[in-house]
Amino acid sequence: MKLINSSDMQARLEEVRLQFEHWRCNRDKRGAIPESLWAAAASLYPEHSLHRISKTLRLNYTKLKHYVRGSSADFPIAAAQHFIQIEGSPLSRQCIIEMRHSNGNRMTVQGVDNQHLMKLVQLFWSRP
Repeated sequence: MKLINSSDMQARLEEVRLQFEHWRCNRDKRGAIPESLWAAAASLYPEHSLHRISKTLRLNYTKLKHYVRGSSADFPIAAAQHFIQIEGSPLSRQCIIEMRHSNGNRMTVQGVDNQHLMKLVQLFWSRP
């Protein structure tokens, strides 16, 4: 599992903020935000809350939420970086896995084969 240092998270948020500032200084008046910038903002979730991202980058919260949901339709990109690969035979009934999402939701799974476990995990992490 890859651990993310809080200073790395801050540096990443600051990098995206600078990209937005550069775009704002050089854009045509009332130009739409490019998709690449929306994707960069959406990629900051779930390391940062939607509120913090929208406030720091001066974005519409609802529109940002739409982009985050759109980027996680099949599998959340940011959450995928934190998965631990489960190898070997299907999980035994004694194995219990508990997940806690940054949105406050929790899920506990017990005695599920690997294929079904991954489907459950994908559904759980795909919700902002």
